[in-house]
Formats: sequence, C-alpha cells, structure tokens
Amino acid sequence: MYRLVMSDDSGELVYNPYAFAVHDDPYSTYSRMRDEAPAYWNPDLEFWALSRFDDVLEGFRDHATFSSTGGVALEQRGHINSGFAQLIEMDPPEHTVFRKLVSRVFTGRRVERMHDEIRSIVTGYIDGVVEAGECDLVADITGPFPMDVIAAVLGVPESDRDELRHHADRILIRDDGVMEMPQEALDGMFGLLQYFIDDLPARRKGHGEGLINDLIRSEVDGRSLTEEELLGFCVLFVIAGHETTTKMVANAIELLSRHPDQQAQVVADPTLVPNAVEEVVRFHNSTQYMHRTLTTDLDIHGRVLGNGQSVLLMIGAANHDDREFGSTAEIFDIHRRPERHLAFGHGAHFCLGAALARAEGLIALEEIHRRLPAYRVDHDAKRRFHSGNVTGWSKLPICFEPSSHSR
Repeated sequence: MYRLVMSDDSGELVYNPYAFAVHDDPYSTYSRMRDEAPAYWNPDLEFWALSRFDDVLEGFRDHATFSSTGGVALEQRGHINSGFAQLIEMDPPEHTVFRKLVSRVFTGRRVERMHDEIRSIVTGYIDGVVEAGECDLVADITGPFPMDVIAAVLGVPESDRDELRHHADRILIRDDGVMEMPQEALDGMFGLLQYFIDDLPARRKGHGEGLINDLIRSEVDGRSLTEEELLGFCVLFVIAGHETTTKMVANAIELLSRHPDQQAQVVADPTLVPNAVEEVVRFHNSTQYMHRTLTTDLDIHGRVLGNGQSVLLMIGAANHDDREFGSTAEIFDIHRRPERHLAFGHGAHFCLGAALARAEGLIALEEIHRRLPAYRVDHDAKRRFHSGNVTGWSKLPICFEPSSHSR
C-alpha cells in the first residue's frame, strides 16, 4: 500500500489522486502540474499525468495511442473484469460496435421523453423536506433522485432501488492515500453485479420493461449484446449515472452558495440554469481524471512516456487551463460560454450519458432554485466525499425558507 502527500518537506511537487489533502484543494496542485510538470511522473504509483487542455484533448482523440483497455481508473489498471465487459474499457472497433448497439435504443429523444418523469422524481424529494426548512441536500435530494432516474431508465422496480443505491455508494469508497480498493468497495461491486446476474434471465424471457429489455432485443447487422456486455453496461450505467450526477448537483449548490450574487441571478432568471450546469462541470467536475494505457512510446514536454505505462488524462486540471480559458480560468462564472470543455470527455469515448446528466442537472437546479431559493449551506458541517477520480460532497446541510412556489 502507498500513502503519499501532495508535496514533501522540500516543496517538491507530488500528486497522489488518493490523498485526501489533494481532494480538499486539487486545483493548486493542478496549477503547479500544468506549469512545472505538464508531463508529470509519479514513481511510487507508476503513472504519468497530462494536465494541459490540449494534451488531455489529444489523449481523448487518439484512442490508438491512449488505450482504454487497461482500465479507466488507476486502481483498475491491468485487471480484467471477470464476468462482464464494459463499453468504457474498450477501444474501436469493438467499442464502435458496442456503442452503436446501445445508441440505437438509448437516444436523445428517449431522454427528452423522460423530462417530466425526472421533474416528478426531483420534486417528490423536495416535497419531503420543504416544510422542515432544512435538510442534508445529499442524503435527502441529490443522493436518492439520480438512482431513481437511472432505475426508471433501466426498468428496475422501485422496490429494488435502495439495494442498488447501497451497492453503488460503496463502490467508490477509498482510504486516505491508498490505491487499492477496500473490501467494502469490492463487496459493493460484487453485489451490484450479482443483482443483474440474477435479473437478466427473467428479462430474456420477456419479463419487465425499460432500457435493459430494449438492449436485449437490440441488433446491428445481426449482432446483439452478449451476456457479459449487458452486465457490463448495467453496472457502468448505475455507477456512472448515479454517483456523478449526485456529485454534480451538490457541487453546483455548494459553489453557488459561495457566490451569492450568482445564486440570486439563477433564482431571478431560470434561463441561466443551462449555463450554470456547464460552468459547474467545467469548474468542478465530478470526474477528475480518466486512466489510459499507452500503446507506444510518446515524446512530450521533453519526457518519454513508455509503451504500456499508465497515463492520467487530468480533466479537472485541463478545465482550469488558462491556455484554453484565458485569465479567468480559475474563476467560477455562470455567464461564461466556453466553446468546449472536457467534463464529458471527447471523441469516441464522449460520455454516452451526457444528455441525461445535463437534463438531470438542469431540472434539479431549476426546482431547487424555484422552491428553495434562499438556501444557505452550512459550510462548517459539510463533509467531502473521498475517492480516486470522483469528487463531491457526502454531506451538505442546507437551510432555507420555502418560496411561494413551494408547491
């Protein structure tokens, strides 16, 4: 096990994605990486990190050099998932075929048709706290509602949603400075996988409805998803769709509470919400990096990155790069209109669930600012969520006075 800090006593730059101190202030470390070590090497954990926008963008574009098959999180590198295959850990052409099969049934129109259902789910959780005048935003609203949305998309019965949330919450748990997944996280992964192993046979017989059933029936050029691919998609959809959206919406409220002028502007003008969503995912994205494995030697910034070595594409660092976003890159501004950011990746691996995540973020922020407009965050009592590449809050207490639109 490795336990590292951000820097040693000499002030030498040390980046460890598992150190809790990094999670508390990643952006000062990222700034040093961009300026001092744009091709950064960690000899203890044996990975490279690219932190400048153009380098990270090229890493996403060049899937032939930056392969996903070695795992997309550092702790997963070299591990072969037993019993399931995930789209996110494939390269073209296998990735292209798999994505076509999924995209045929998980479409933008499908997401648009869900807007009313998403709004009903979000307002249902707000109904449960609106009269109290206070709540833990994560436990009471932003934690449960994304799982309900994901479950509704997949066709998971309401009675099973707490079980899925329990498994998903454990999967991303990490210990301070430690790369290896703790047993609780492994148990969460196995529990989630087992749920779908038990669920799929009945669906193959025609029981149930939702995206899973549509995927079972989906074919492209006579090719359908294998059992391993179906399991991998279900597991990935739950993990990625639940945790990242939970963190995104809570991050938004925490950020806006520290910028009360912008919070007031969103309350006064709901048309600013889409801009706010984009700035939140640029400024403090739920996913901070993606892991890739090099398929050839790469000479960059005076360093030679070796074939087979690990590279972290630092999304959080790239989205703060003043080479791309100018002198205001480190400033949170909901009026910013960036032509591009990397919150949802780029190229072949652009996030398949981006439209759903944006819809959930937009609807949740609209309803929170409509019904709980004068919210205040208890910054002394908030608690950070600690994981390798997912950042956010595990506890975010707020108080508020319901508006005239509280119903």
